[in-house]
Amino acid sequence: MRKPVLVIALAAFVVAAAAGFVFVKFAGGPRAKAGECVALANRSDNRADVSSAGCATGDVRFKVGKVLADAAAGCPAGDDEYVQVVPNSGGGKLCLLPNLAEGACYRPADDEDSWVKAECAGEETVKVTKVISSAGDAVECPDGENSASIVYAEPPTTYCLAFVQRSTGETAGT
Repeated sequence: MRKPVLVIALAAFVVAAAAGFVFVKFAGGPRAKAGECVALANRSDNRADVSSAGCATGDVRFKVGKVLADAAAGCPAGDDEYVQVVPNSGGGKLCLLPNLAEGACYRPADDEDSWVKAECAGEETVKVTKVISSAGDAVECPDGENSASIVYAEPPTTYCLAFVQRSTGETAGT
């Protein structure tokens, strides 16, 4: 009599463990964390495969600003818009900001919702002159017709930018 009870208990344990794995793997919101850099693949209709990546990797274009458990929730209001992505697995929503490094140059990506590293030349190219770990501190950015700023509320981040080349063909600083 004891053997069938042990077999049933073992089978119940295996089923519970498998169900727990499936729940952790595919439910409970995105696995990415705020401040973490991520790579996106298979993007369509604001959905994507999301994977963790090192922020220093040259082709990693996004940093997680905020993780929302509900895919219908909105990203924080701010001066600049987040790229909003619903992961293909895990549910929820990620509010992404660009992963820009101080001193590097970038141009708008073909999808126009992110930036890609570029040579410091060209009309649409900007150089990140300063990264400030607080939102709304654009007053600390250089002021002038060749400068701009991008401000995000979460995490508090301000990117100070200088246009590498003016639309008239002049380079910045000349």
